[in-house]
Amino acid sequence: MHNSISSMQTGFDMPHLLPIAVDLDGTLVLSDTLHETAAIALFRRPLGLLRSLPALAKGRHIFKGALSKEVDVTEEIFPLRENLVKWLREKAAEGHELHLCSAADQTIVDKIAQRLGIFSSATGSAKTNLKGKAKAQYLTERFPEGFIYVGDHAVDMPVWQASQGIVLAGVSTEVARQARSLGKPVIKEFETPPLTPKEFLKAIRAHHWTKNILMFVPLVLAHEWSNLSLILETILGFFCLLAVTSGTYLLNDIADLNADRQHWSKRNRALASGRLSISSGFMMAFGLLLGGFLVACLVSWEFAAVLFAYLIITGSYSLGLKRVPLLDTLIIGVLFTTRLIMGSTLLDNPRPAWLLTFAVFFFFSLATAKRHTEIVRAASSGASSLRSRGYELEDATLTLALGVSSAMASLVVFMIFILQELTPGLAYTYPSFLTGISLVLAIWLGRIWLLSHRGQMNDDPVSFAIRDRVSIGLGVLIALLFLVAL
Repeated sequence: MHNSISSMQTGFDMPHLLPIAVDLDGTLVLSDTLHETAAIALFRRPLGLLRSLPALAKGRHIFKGALSKEVDVTEEIFPLRENLVKWLREKAAEGHELHLCSAADQTIVDKIAQRLGIFSSATGSAKTNLKGKAKAQYLTERFPEGFIYVGDHAVDMPVWQASQGIVLAGVSTEVARQARSLGKPVIKEFETPPLTPKEFLKAIRAHHWTKNILMFVPLVLAHEWSNLSLILETILGFFCLLAVTSGTYLLNDIADLNADRQHWSKRNRALASGRLSISSGFMMAFGLLLGGFLVACLVSWEFAAVLFAYLIITGSYSLGLKRVPLLDTLIIGVLFTTRLIMGSTLLDNPRPAWLLTFAVFFFFSLATAKRHTEIVRAASSGASSLRSRGYELEDATLTLALGVSSAMASLVVFMIFILQELTPGLAYTYPSFLTGISLVLAIWLGRIWLLSHRGQMNDDPVSFAIRDRVSIGLGVLIALLFLVAL
């Protein structure tokens, strides 16, 4: 019987169907399972991670075993290299035996093998770290008549040297060159498409940066647009906020990997898909956070303190508070309000208390509108509950009542501000035009809640408003009324 990989493909005649040994991390799975397990422990069982760290001194494989005892990965989903899986299924149908052989912990190796159901055996690290020369020796002893090896890294070079056929999966140009220089037939290559600039910007949520423009609102309302020094400070603080928010988004994506991989669209995100490694995600996140806070301290210690409070609140939200119904939407409202507080800390004059009160009610209403939309959609699609967020279908009446009443409360606070400014000669020459702003806001809030109640709010209301023509038109009208009032 001849090998199913023909001499035309490989330039090498194989006398029989050789077994195919497949590496796991970076090869069959696009990510690193050790990094994934450590990330799960960090966000869900931090004490378990601390208990496992001393085992690292005894060897990497001992640490993997200790970590696997602290973290249950049976329900976790790892991103597979789908084109490789398809090829392996074809080889299995042709008669090749498939064997999963990895330096990962045996628990994880067994999980992946069970999930795919195509491997005759699955071997992970136990007494030794099954990697490099140790893996080459193990496979040579187990398959004395030869084997084909699928790998992804320079550390696999001794295994390829001991094999009778090479399969490259997502290797670098240099590793591919070294593998070909071994003189073994390169049977197949699987490339990993590089992360595009667009995907990178999406990973750091560049499309959400517009929300941080709220930092400039206190400056505008204080009529300080001619104060060049204050404008420059606010711009610098704005970039600090961008860095910190992008860093927190990356950490949030790492914390939500398993949930994102079960979502129809979020599974394509850079981290969830494995296109961006967890280690790179952590380094980028900590780099952005550190850089943002260092510059923030140069801008203002008070500003840096509020920025740190923002980080603590958003971290608490990501780690569990987002699953507490109604508290989740209140926190979102507070986070938006915190952006206004950051801008206020840079002002010399007294901070507008009415603005912060208005903002809490206003943004709580918008956050509740998003959650109300999800409940309405779940009810129309036949879903029984939204337990991952702590909500039930019966909560629709409650979210509707609270959201609309909060919207009305924000308008009342805004009207109180207008009544204070109606005396000519203060901050505004024609303050009566400000009353038109409250009317436009009422129209916009009514439209938001109408669309939300119909289940037609496709994104959070702030992001929706940036792309919605009607919202943009109403925003321009508000700006004109403000300018005329001056």
